[in-house]
Amino acid sequence: MKIAEITRSSEWWEYKLSPLLAIGYATILSAGKEIGDYWTRLLLILLSLAAGAAYVSIINDITDLKDDRMAGKKNRMQNLPAYYRWLLPVAGLLSGLFFEYVLYYPDTRSMIFYAVPWVLFSLYSFPPFRFKKRGIPGILCDAGGSHVFTGLLMISSTCFAMHERVPPLWMFAIGVWSFCYGLRGILWHQYTDRVNDQRAGLQTVAVRIPPHKFKRIEAGLFVTELLATLGIFLYLGNPWVIGVYLCYLLLCFLRYRFLKLAPVVVLSKPDTPIQILQLDYFQCLFPLTLLVCAAVQNIYNLLPLAFHLLLFHGTLRRIFADLKLIYKVYA
Repeated sequence: MKIAEITRSSEWWEYKLSPLLAIGYATILSAGKEIGDYWTRLLLILLSLAAGAAYVSIINDITDLKDDRMAGKKNRMQNLPAYYRWLLPVAGLLSGLFFEYVLYYPDTRSMIFYAVPWVLFSLYSFPPFRFKKRGIPGILCDAGGSHVFTGLLMISSTCFAMHERVPPLWMFAIGVWSFCYGLRGILWHQYTDRVNDQRAGLQTVAVRIPPHKFKRIEAGLFVTELLATLGIFLYLGNPWVIGVYLCYLLLCFLRYRFLKLAPVVVLSKPDTPIQILQLDYFQCLFPLTLLVCAAVQNIYNLLPLAFHLLLFHGTLRRIFADLKLIYKVYA
């Protein structure tokens, strides 16, 4: 089995890492610096985050073996030798310790922000804690580990590299946005997998709260995320960021009008083509807007733009494919 399959990298590579890089780009630009001057640092942070994401995927599959058998689901670990099931997590933890002390030391704040997600996801997956089965603690662990503390880490570490003070308003805006964005992600997964979780006896939030009772929570969560998004835009003060966001809203409408892709916050109907709101913007258009703006100001920033497109191009290709389909339907 390939490493990419074991670590489930296709499920988190662009979805989780590209928005985090965007936070790094925005932090650098808001400090009046050049992204190209700190691109190596950003790549190292990206590598450390990828190590954490791989660890999470591995321990999730290992600790889900019994539940997946009960639900009749396939598990990537079921055909691997038993010794791999302790060797892989140990290797993951060692990689985390390596980055903690080689990359982040002596930046204490960043060391804490990097360590917390490892702790949260270990509590999320491993018994006797196994917060994955415990409703609200489970979604808090997932959102905090996947988005909140990693986003704060990106700000903290880039500010440390630039010898700049960490801006509290920027940390607050990113923290609130990351929390809501992360909650929507894990809750969407839970509600789409609700039947399997019920079969396995898991007490997730989606199992405990029926979809019709969740709608008010869904609305409040999304409104809070939109307010945090507005805070991000106001802090950056970049008209191109807002302009591209308006273009993204138009894209959402066109997808709905011509491709019948239902806009989704969390809840979605079975067997209905969907588009999760805000996802493509922060996953693709937001980082690219920042990089293009930086490259226009200084050609030296074309290198980070090229690397970003090389690493994260799946969403952009899908956007162009959708635009092509929209044109064909309209024409």
